[in-house]
Order: sequence, then C-alpha cells, then structure tokens
Amino acid sequence: MWLSVNQIAVSLETDERQLKEIVAAKLKIIVSDIIEIKIRRKSLDARHKKLTFIYSLQIKLNLDTSALEALLVNNPDLTVIEEPKPLLVSPKKIQSVKNRPVIVGAGPAGLFAGLRLSLAGLRPIIFERGEGMTARIDKVSCFWETGKLDPESNIQYGLGGAGTFSDGKLTTRIKSPYTAQIIDYLIKAGAPAEIAYWQYPHIGTDLLREVVSNIERMITENGGEIKFNQKLTDFSVVDNKIVTVAINNSDSYRTDDLILAVGNSARDLYQLLYNKGIKIIAKPFAVGLRIEHPQELIDRAQYGRFAGHKNLTPAEYHLTYKHPGSNRGVYSFCMCPGGQVVGATSTVGGVVTNGMSYHARDSLIANAAIIVTVNETDFKENTPLAGMNFQIKLEQLAFELGGGNYFAPVQTVGDFIKHQVNSDFKQLYPTYKPGVTRANLWELLPKELCEAISDGIKYFGTKLKGFDWSEAVLTGVETRTSAPVRIVRNEKLESETVFGLYPCGEGAGYAGGIISSAVDGWKVAESIIAKYD
Repeated sequence: MWLSVNQIAVSLETDERQLKEIVAAKLKIIVSDIIEIKIRRKSLDARHKKLTFIYSLQIKLNLDTSALEALLVNNPDLTVIEEPKPLLVSPKKIQSVKNRPVIVGAGPAGLFAGLRLSLAGLRPIIFERGEGMTARIDKVSCFWETGKLDPESNIQYGLGGAGTFSDGKLTTRIKSPYTAQIIDYLIKAGAPAEIAYWQYPHIGTDLLREVVSNIERMITENGGEIKFNQKLTDFSVVDNKIVTVAINNSDSYRTDDLILAVGNSARDLYQLLYNKGIKIIAKPFAVGLRIEHPQELIDRAQYGRFAGHKNLTPAEYHLTYKHPGSNRGVYSFCMCPGGQVVGATSTVGGVVTNGMSYHARDSLIANAAIIVTVNETDFKENTPLAGMNFQIKLEQLAFELGGGNYFAPVQTVGDFIKHQVNSDFKQLYPTYKPGVTRANLWELLPKELCEAISDGIKYFGTKLKGFDWSEAVLTGVETRTSAPVRIVRNEKLESETVFGLYPCGEGAGYAGGIISSAVDGWKVAESIIAKYD
C-alpha cells in the first residue's frame, strides 16, 4: 500500500537523498521503517523571502496495521493513496478492420493517436507533409542561417510538429485520466523522469527531437506507418461518410477513419474544408510581439537574493493584465527561460516569431510572447476563415517591415513606449534568426493592440521588477498562438458534417500545447477503437 505524505518543505540546499530521513523525522518513525520512497510532486515556493522546495511524496512503510492506523490519525499530511483503475492499453489486437485509419499530421496529436491505434493493432498510416527529423532539422537550420524557406518542411511542418522547435513545455490546465499515460510514454521515449513530478515540466528542443524519433519508432514497431513529404490534398465523401483521401494530388487511399491532427498553420487544409462545406467556425485567439530580457534580470526579480543559486532553474513568469482602454486581455505566452527567438514562418512572404529553449536553458536570455486577444470585431470579415486572413495580413506586413528577406522588425521597449526608433541596441541584441531590422512596431499591429501591449508592459513592470526595462527587445510578429478556427465535432469526436472525419488537436481548435494535443489524439484514437472493439 502506498501512502502520500504532503507539505515536505526543505531549503534550497537540501539533497534529495535526505528526503527519507526528513520524512522519518516528520512522521516520528525510524528510517528503516520506510521501505520505498518516490517523488509525486515538486514545486518551488517563492512567496516568501526564504525560498523553499515543497515535496509531495509517496512511501511504503514496514509497519503493522495498528501502528499504521495510529500514524494516519496523528499525521494530517499522511493519507492512503487510492489506487486508480489502470487505463491499460488492451492487449487484444483488432484484426477485422478492412481499411486502415489515416492520420494527417505527425505532431503530438497525430503521433499519440497513431501510437494508441497501432498498439490496438489497427495499423494506422500517418501522412506528414514535412520531412523526418534529420532532414527537417537541416531545413530549419538552413532557413535560420540563410533565409531560404522550404514551405513544406520548416518549423511548423515535419515530424513532431511545431512543438519540436520550442521549449518543450509540458504544463497543461486540462484534467484528463490520459495525461499520466502520455507522460509515461514520453519518459519511455527518453524524456527526463522529472517531467512526471516537477511543477513546470519541460523537455527542451534538443531532447524533444530524440523523444519524438523514439515515439515514431514505437508506432512503426507496432504496425503503424509514417510517410513523409505526403500532403493531404483532397478527400471524398459518400453518404456523409469518409471514403478516400488523396495525397499529393495523386495517390488515393481508402479509409473509414480520417484523423485531422494538423497544427494551427495548415491554412490550405482549412480552405479545403471550407470549400467542401465541412462545418468550421472562426474562434478568438491572440497576437502580439516577443519580448527579450537578460535571464539574470528575470532571476533577480523572481528569486531575489537567491538568484543564481545552483539548485534553482532559470526563472519563469506568467503575467496577465486587463487593459481598461480596450477591455482586452494582455498576457505572457510560451515563456522560454534561457532560450532564443526564432523564425517560425511556413508561408512565403511572411514573418512569424516563436520562442525556443534547449533542455539546459543556458542561453542567458529570457523570452516570451506578449499577446493580446483578438476576435471577429478585429477580423472585419464575415467568414470562418476571417481570423486566418487576419494572421496572414499581419505576417505579410512583418515581412515588409523586416526588409522582405525574412528578417523580423524589432524595437526596444523604451522606443516602443515612446513611438520612436533609435539606431542601436546598447545592452541587449535580438536573438531572432535569420536576422532583424529596426522598425516602429506601431506600424505593424493595429493601434489599439499596441496601446494594450505598451500599457501591459508598464503594468507588468510593477509586478516583476525590471520587466519594463527600456533596453528589453520586442520582435514581431507572434500570430500562431492557437488555431484561428474550430472544426466542429460531436460527442464522439467526429465532425458534425461527415462521419469518420475526426478533427483533432491544436489545429482543429481543441487543444493548446504538447500535452493537451497528445491527450486529444489519444482520446480520438480511443473513440475509433471503441467503434471496432
């Protein structure tokens, strides 16, 4: 029987090998009574001047029943862990399915849908318009170094999806019984074990590439298949049911189950769905700018005198603000400690920013998007694709302001607040690749959005000392925060318009981030399995 012991507060200097002794002292038992101990949760309490780590642990004890009952009565932080019903992957293989399920997209949603289906014996085929990991890394690196863009294999398209070139953040707000399984498979694929218990888990782009490649291997070893440089260009419907899919305008595959696990950049697919009368709706999202600070500044603001301590990770932040002038939400998004800003476009003639960190988070630069909510009143079009078109216009304008060579327009915070452009960066140079051009970012975003961002940065400076530092750098434009549409689906996770069509993940408007996308892919796969099992 496992027991949970909570609220174990220790100093920054404490070695985790001492936890058994600390628990024994707390429970007033001897160390040898503790048979086994595991970390369930680890967080940092920064609310007070003295920073502490807070642990929740699970333990097994060598005590008789009466001693254990007395221990539970006398220790309110000690409870019996209720064993959850295991969400086991059924060993039974489904053999009677005539047409293999088809998955479009090899991001988190597509990969975990593919993994679940392959474990059930359904032998899915995943079509990914981009390339495999090695070739994709080469294409992305080439773009960052030379500005030469491959519109079919880039930071958005290819094995692992857009998250592959990110911080690899795994925080999520969703409550799902599948989350633990997703985390478990990520660890089996090579992710650090700490992602199962750390307060702000992340993998980092360097480790994530290896993890994604190992998940690909798991899928293929269990009968699934992943085909690269294969873009969905059409599909046919008979009696409101999916019948075939067309790949690269030529190859045709019969299927009864089509999972659309595309990312939020699959604009040609959104257009295809709209043309075919598939029910999609415009949804609100957010746009804005990337902000960069020295990581040391953020560490000092968050950790105070403990900044730089060897047991502390580079500090993070999450900031929110309600702009009174426009009543819009302004908030930080995709914060990357010790990272860099990178070019993330997938379209010719557009500039898009994103943040990225390696697992070590050791670049000495902190960056995050500062974004503002937008909706149909901003899009000025009465069409489900209005938000997408709004994104495109901003990206094209950023491309023009950057000089037309995929360089990004940049400005210091001080200049942005004063509506001016100086000729030099004095203390912090932008990290954006391929390169930057000084510009007035008020010429990029609508005035109301700029006002909200400017006031938001000043407000954030009152909450996080130094955030409004005049030499901090702003880079535009951040548009791919979430899908600009939702592909409407029913309670069985099928499209309301076509049976056998399963919109899935972030690109379908049902997730946001690696974990929630992976969980949504797993759920859709479970729905398909239930249909055949």
